[in-house]
Amino acid sequence: MTSPTLPTSAPALSIDAELAARLRPDPLAARVDSIFGRTVNLLTCDNELITLCARVLDDAPWSIRVDLAEWSTWRLTVGDPVTLAADAITLGESATYSVTLDKPDAWYAESIELGLGTQELLARARVLAELLYEHGVAGGMRTPRGPVNVFDAEIGARLRRGRNALERAVRAGDIPGMASAITQLLGLGPGLTPAGDDFLTGVALLAAQPGSHLSAYVEAVHGVLDRHPDRTTPLSRITLREALRGRARQSLLDLLHRLLVPDGRDAAQPAEHLRVPVCRVLGIGHTSGTDLLSGLLTGLRLEAELRGSM
Repeated sequence: MTSPTLPTSAPALSIDAELAARLRPDPLAARVDSIFGRTVNLLTCDNELITLCARVLDDAPWSIRVDLAEWSTWRLTVGDPVTLAADAITLGESATYSVTLDKPDAWYAESIELGLGTQELLARARVLAELLYEHGVAGGMRTPRGPVNVFDAEIGARLRRGRNALERAVRAGDIPGMASAITQLLGLGPGLTPAGDDFLTGVALLAAQPGSHLSAYVEAVHGVLDRHPDRTTPLSRITLREALRGRARQSLLDLLHRLLVPDGRDAAQPAEHLRVPVCRVLGIGHTSGTDLLSGLLTGLRLEAELRGSM
């Protein structure tokens, strides 16, 4: 009995609209940078990262969702050449595999106006803090409850020192102080998106929304990234840069919308209104979701404080 032939082509389900526009004039050359069960990261010749996602994942900046359950059926290896064009993406030494771009849905990140009053903002922050305490993953920004090894303990301590320094600098409007704290946090921690970067991304996403009082933070992060482009990973760098423009994974944007645009149904039980979207974000990576929400929570609290001081 012969084994079934595995497909070597799959259609794209959706694509970041900005990425689609980038592919229209001329093809991009890239290579396979890393391979995981549900994502393949492609590094372009100008050192930008593009992600191919399995269909179960959500839309995100510089990403394409593909109608595959996982990538193990495609025998890709790190370093394989890739060509990205407007109609298809080919991968492998002999262009063995392809992702067809036959009218996939275009994904846009919609901005969310910060229209809540200060007290409402603080109330939302309290609910998020409760859910983060209840469901968050220990490690990264969150102190583990049990014993930890010396390395993890030191990383955790440095993360929390950087967070505290950033909060003090933002409250004081101290841009050099913000830059120093951001530099401490950038690239701090293991993984493709270190915990310090995830925290900075969570703050950035709130700061980038129309009406935010955290524009000085946005300026400071841009400055640090410009001065230290190689301090962190390509994936983390592009994730943070996009968050500074209000662009992030759809699950994060869905949660932010729930936090900032109440629709009246959540007045009696706000925690239950937010529990599902919070838990969805917490499922990102190992501690990435928790660190992202820690940053978002810090951003909410700082936004409320800055409003009160003006």
